[in-house]
Amino acid sequence: MNRRRIVGPFVAALLAAAPAAAQTIASQHSTTPYPGLRLVEGRTAGPATNFHAAFISLCTDYVHVTATRPPTALQRASAWATATGVQLATNGDFFVAGPRVYGYAIGGGRGWPVANTGVDPAVAGQWYYRHYGWIGFGAHTVEFSHTEHVKQHAAALGVTEGWMPTTVTTAVPRGLTALVSGFPELVTEGHRVTCADPTASTCFPDRTDMRARNPRTAMGLSRDRRTFILVAMDGRTGTSAGFYGTEEARLLELLGAWQAFNIDGGGSTTMWLRGRGVINAPSDGVERPVANHWGIFAGSASGQPRTPGSCPVVTTPDAGVPDAGLRDAGALDAGPRDAATDIGVRDATPDVLRDVLADLGYGDLGPDVLAPRDVVTATDAPVVTDVAPTDDVPTILDDAGAPADDADVTQDDAGVDDDTGPAEELPDFVPDAGGGAMPDDLTLAQPGCGCRTGSPVKPGFAWGLLALAAVRRRRRSLGS
Repeated sequence: MNRRRIVGPFVAALLAAAPAAAQTIASQHSTTPYPGLRLVEGRTAGPATNFHAAFISLCTDYVHVTATRPPTALQRASAWATATGVQLATNGDFFVAGPRVYGYAIGGGRGWPVANTGVDPAVAGQWYYRHYGWIGFGAHTVEFSHTEHVKQHAAALGVTEGWMPTTVTTAVPRGLTALVSGFPELVTEGHRVTCADPTASTCFPDRTDMRARNPRTAMGLSRDRRTFILVAMDGRTGTSAGFYGTEEARLLELLGAWQAFNIDGGGSTTMWLRGRGVINAPSDGVERPVANHWGIFAGSASGQPRTPGSCPVVTTPDAGVPDAGLRDAGALDAGPRDAATDIGVRDATPDVLRDVLADLGYGDLGPDVLAPRDVVTATDAPVVTDVAPTDDVPTILDDAGAPADDADVTQDDAGVDDDTGPAEELPDFVPDAGGGAMPDDLTLAQPGCGCRTGSPVKPGFAWGLLALAAVRRRRRSLGS
């Protein structure tokens, strides 16, 4: 099908090749202040802007991600980080008095009250109402949700991943313990945003402040979701210009982000590191108190459990693959669902799978065979029991069926305050944007699809063996 016929004049921009990018990383310095936390501090050319990028390895021992609990007041990142005990902290979502964030938020395992979020119907007339996307973490879980703008153009953009990738919804998956929202998207499933003119009204139509050079903060994920990326970009000073939205997107692409969101910037942009304090240069000259924060625990001194908190075991939590897809394995004795539940298949780690397969004589298969993204691919989203809540926290979903439409989600095209833009239009996403390869020491391990080759046992077969082993164990226990 000719996609040009689907969305009219926007397709030409969508499919146009990216113009030659002058923006480069001119200098950089990389350190590892804590195991699993790599810090790259550098400077770009075209424009000259200082940046501080933290690469968090989610599968390294003692690494855990947290975010701010429901607050009663604004708080500086340094004060929050010191009180929480994290090794790294940044500012979070955009906010207004209340405090109220523009999107939704979870911190310390607790969802924020709707009255403190942009989900609240009381702010339905505000330009930012329900436009947000988010990144969230839970036990062995990393998830993200596209922004309203991207979901409304999902077919044209070809998005296929993330939480309900084609459904605008306030629902969130069960089990998330930390979530921060932001918009607009900078890199969408490997495609960065680009505009012929970064100041044009058609560039980032859902956020006009992306059309000026400002300090920026961004959050992103690698393709395999095993690296979380936080970036603070200085601006509004004589030595650091700041970025247009397109330049921010370019830097996130250079740093290896496969999915990335803009979060609160300007005077809010802050990155704090234990042992050094605030490492960027806040444009107000001092830290600004903000509504919420990202926090990273790293190293044994963090006091956190050794097992990484959010090393992904399944791609999407509770999204239509109950019990790792074993529900339909057949009626044997107590049933595969019961057997799978008995051995904890949903939360099974590669070590558990390896032990079960070893019982069947397959020996030490190694991590490549049991890589989580090879084992489970969620394709069906669960039922939304109450997609658009009006007086409670965003819906937590259950396990069966397909999502219903969120009829109550509306789009405010006109906007009502200084940050608003014109009616939303499709920004230019450039597939496979060329040029500007990452510097060698910024290259992430396996930044692509995370595919495995040469495995002696296929992933689907491994899960079948797991189901068989579960049933055998069930039979032995019933017979004893």
